[in-house]
Amino acid sequence: MAPRSATVSGGKVIPTSSSAGHGSFIAWFIIILGFCFLGFFLLALMMQVATNEAFMLGGTPVVGYKPDWSLFLQIPNLFLGQTSPSQSIAIVFGWGIELIYLGFIVGYDRMHHAVTASGRTMATFFRVGSWGIVLFDIWTDANYGTLGSGMGGHIAFAVMIGFMVAFFGTIGLSLIEYGWSRA
Repeated sequence: MAPRSATVSGGKVIPTSSSAGHGSFIAWFIIILGFCFLGFFLLALMMQVATNEAFMLGGTPVVGYKPDWSLFLQIPNLFLGQTSPSQSIAIVFGWGIELIYLGFIVGYDRMHHAVTASGRTMATFFRVGSWGIVLFDIWTDANYGTLGSGMGGHIAFAVMIGFMVAFFGTIGLSLIEYGWSRA
């Protein structure tokens, strides 16, 4: 890769390759920022699954400042038969909703196209049902996320968590890829 250069006043050319250190520092900063976005994506994803499961199990609101990272072990445990019947139902419910939500982010049109193969009626049912599921996901975030700031805080929590799950994962991956290409 040829070194980059910049022309300053007076026509003098100064090399600005990443080997000078500055470009490399920026690239690593972008990579670290990407991992921060991914970390908050995973945290928000976990909270959304937990709020859906809390609804299903009639449980208490989710405490956001005490994350339960074991939620990411639920799927392997479910497939290995290591969950109780009520836990199994809640896991399928919580992660099913989350998969629909994530599908919206990475390819709603692709999912809709796949369902259209089953017929126009099924495609319409999917369109209405999947939007209802996403709205329900937001509702469970607002009602089962704990904040001491009243309903306004609960709604703000739901919007922010939904936004983080919707965009932080793809932003994080893009920043890591971009930073890595510049490192």
